[in-house]
Amino acid sequence: MAEERARFGSLDGLRGVAAAVVVVFHIAVSNERAGSIYKLTETGPLSTFETIMNYSPLRILWAGSEAVVVFYVLSGFVLALPFARGAAVPWKYFYPRRLLRLYVPSIASLVFAYLTTLAIRRAEIPNGSPWLNDHAAAPNGPLQVLLGSSLMTGWGGLNTSLWSLRYEVLFSLLLPLFLWVAFTWKRLLWLKVAAVPLFCMLWPLAGFFYPDLVYLSVFLLGVLMAYNIEALRARAAKIRAVGWVLICAASILLLCYSWLVAGIDPESRWRVSWIGFAAIGATLLVFAVAFWQPCVKVFGSRPIRWLGRISFSLYLTQEPVVVALAFATHGFVPLWVQIPVGFALSIFVAWLFFLVVERPSHRLSRNFARARQLREMGSPSVPEAVERTALGPTKN
Repeated sequence: MAEERARFGSLDGLRGVAAAVVVVFHIAVSNERAGSIYKLTETGPLSTFETIMNYSPLRILWAGSEAVVVFYVLSGFVLALPFARGAAVPWKYFYPRRLLRLYVPSIASLVFAYLTTLAIRRAEIPNGSPWLNDHAAAPNGPLQVLLGSSLMTGWGGLNTSLWSLRYEVLFSLLLPLFLWVAFTWKRLLWLKVAAVPLFCMLWPLAGFFYPDLVYLSVFLLGVLMAYNIEALRARAAKIRAVGWVLICAASILLLCYSWLVAGIDPESRWRVSWIGFAAIGATLLVFAVAFWQPCVKVFGSRPIRWLGRISFSLYLTQEPVVVALAFATHGFVPLWVQIPVGFALSIFVAWLFFLVVERPSHRLSRNFARARQLREMGSPSVPEAVERTALGPTKN
């Protein structure tokens, strides 16, 4: 049990690190120079530092979109594991709790984002970051709070990070289908594992619209990991230190794939296949953080686990904080100042949001399910350890 708690603690820590990467990413693209490089609109020569930070494995330090892929693999693994072990709560309790945990903090984050627009005016900055100016051009009123509360679309420029929550909701609703795919045809495991990244790579390269199905398919890798956890544990026990180092290096290279390709050819059509390579990298990373003891110790350390605890709040509030700070400073503060200030402010706001909104929403969802269970079944409540595993917030 102690080993199991450490493992899940390290996965919580991985969520926290991934959320921190998203924060750094948004701070960087709110900067005029970095934002232009990200949009590939910068035609002038890059400095050595800019080249290294964009087109080398160090891109992992601010690989925001790739961090979301890590979230998806983690979500698939954590939500499916109790079902794979036969210890999950009934569906009629699962769905209300899961949706409450996703929707209550997300809607509150939209209200918070709207309040930041009242405090700090969003006006387009001449020659400013394209990403930042998009937030000024998009609608940011009460209507976007209302429409965005569906988590499907309509949030305008208030909090564009909610785009990833759309797929978290859809995955949660479709979880029985994912579990069925993982449980059936067990002899076809490697075919199922290979099909996900192959589908992600080939669909956009074929010239079709990038569909919801591509993002949703990434969750299946985590679900497959959950249904084969004992096999993964046995495999991990046979891997030596050098093998783990190679796995971690491969995960970083695959997560940074699109930018490594862009360093060679910014117009390469292979860039649009990034999510397939990132999905493989994210799966390898989750595997290493779950089973390699040095990673378990680092990501399971107390500061990183605390970051993981507030990571959902951090993910929900960081963009409004970063955008407000950038507009307040007109987007031209040097990155070496902007990153530490923006990061510290984002952490502080996330901590407050966790105390005021997210933690009470956890209690609400937990008490809601317990009340229904006691009323309808007259049975004792679900053990807390199972609840945390089955219904824990996706990003914290």
